[in-house]
Amino acid sequence: MHIAVCDDNVADRKQLERLLKRESDKRKDDTGVLYTSSYGNSGVLAKNPMPYDLFFIDMTEGEPDGLTFALELIQAGVTAPIVLCSSKIDYSALMRSKNICFSNILHLNKPIITAELSATIDKALAIYSQKIPTIELRSETETYYVTEDDIVYAITSGNYVHVFLKDGRMVELLTDMYNFFDQICMFTHMVMCSDHAMCNVVYVDSCHPFKVILKDGTVLKSTPFSLRHFKTAMEMYRSELSR
Repeated sequence: MHIAVCDDNVADRKQLERLLKRESDKRKDDTGVLYTSSYGNSGVLAKNPMPYDLFFIDMTEGEPDGLTFALELIQAGVTAPIVLCSSKIDYSALMRSKNICFSNILHLNKPIITAELSATIDKALAIYSQKIPTIELRSETETYYVTEDDIVYAITSGNYVHVFLKDGRMVELLTDMYNFFDQICMFTHMVMCSDHAMCNVVYVDSCHPFKVILKDGTVLKSTPFSLRHFKTAMEMYRSELSR
């Protein structure tokens, strides 16, 4: 598990690093080694938060504060557990006052007690085990992190692949369909229609030898070769629904 500590209090940050090192030593033969990276400001961590499996945050000396930063991470696509460590700011009370509730936000009070830290890591590991994998879509200006069923379909347009999401957004990727599909083919709902199109079987209304019709009426060109892949993927999807 890779952990990010973001705390603008140097002493507190160093103390948590020591406590996490001890936890790692205790857990290396059980739940595995804990790798920790530390940050004194949120700006650096915000640039690349996705590699981390767990966050410990307490920011009190400026903007954003710890809760605001946690919400920014979630908005950016972070689904990993986030532990807000209350010192000058009582994050638990602040969340209640703002009626904010996220299942992946946990709480610890400072000074941090070893037993409470250990119990919090156990909770984080339980959340982590249920984490839904995300797909990175990197356009020329922004990066999006989406789940498998956020993607409805994709088509090529010149040197780009246009990815259409269920919320109505379209993300333009500088790539071709084969390279894009290589990145997502491990997700069982995804099927190539042709050299220039793919779609998610969740959104398919009907399949034909030379076309696929989506539930919203979109028609994608397909091939007879793709038809058997659609049938296999749709059978797997139906079995998921019946569990």
